[in-house]
Amino acid sequence: MILSMTGFGSSRVEAGGASITVEARTVNHRYLDLHVRLAPEFQNLEPAVRRDATSKLARGRADLFVKIERMRPDVRIDARPDLIAAYVELVRDLKSRFPISGELTVEALSRLPGAIQVADADPSREQQEALAAGVEQAALAALDGVRGMRAREGEAMVADMRARLETVRRRLGVIRESAPALLDHYRERLAARVAELAPSLDVHPERLEVEALMLAEKSDIAEEVTRLESHLDQFDAVLMREAEAGKRLDFLLQEMNREVSTILSKTSGLNRTGASIGEAGIDIRVEIDKLREQVQNVE
Repeated sequence: MILSMTGFGSSRVEAGGASITVEARTVNHRYLDLHVRLAPEFQNLEPAVRRDATSKLARGRADLFVKIERMRPDVRIDARPDLIAAYVELVRDLKSRFPISGELTVEALSRLPGAIQVADADPSREQQEALAAGVEQAALAALDGVRGMRAREGEAMVADMRARLETVRRRLGVIRESAPALLDHYRERLAARVAELAPSLDVHPERLEVEALMLAEKSDIAEEVTRLESHLDQFDAVLMREAEAGKRLDFLLQEMNREVSTILSKTSGLNRTGASIGEAGIDIRVEIDKLREQVQNVE
């Protein structure tokens, strides 16, 4: 199944005396680029979240935001006497040196960073284990939401890419049908050139035919057309059955573009036949570029 690399999912779980919210966002990236955001006091839970993410995602940049809020009533308020003393001493020093009025109140101290803090009581081992399990549960649920969104976008992308493949096949049919007329063009151009340069020279038709065939062989595009058809079949097969197909699809598009470039190079500057082949080739190249834009977001 083809998956997009763009997705979002969220989940909320209550466990271990806490409310746990996990949000996961993913965008396209060449490899799996994983970022987990957790409060410092819960950093020990990050390895499990990373393990869950790598089990669900193969490619893309993924940002997981884990928010944990304690719901237990057994909280305490901690003060930092050493820090408060330093603040008080600083205020006294400033008032002695500058014309500053006012007193340092408890309300003012509560606003000073780190002076007074609200802290939870230490959770029990059972609560810690329940919290860890809750974080994993929420993370997995959020990641499942991401994969669901990726799958839905992947279906839409596959439909668009198949429509573009059909356009490429139609234009390639024009090239295939026009290619045999190139021999007639070379025969006529060679005869005209001989008549221009040596009008009195009697050239045997068989000799002209041999020379025309040699020129046509140098500009033969049958192999390029065959290989391009093969790449189209492989691309369609990957869309139908492969997961984590982005890199393979990108490689096939590079090969398609190479074959189209060779076809255009071999048929440039020719008559109307060459012009029709060139027009079809340019249309194919445009579709390949649009396919590449889509493939950049395939996991």
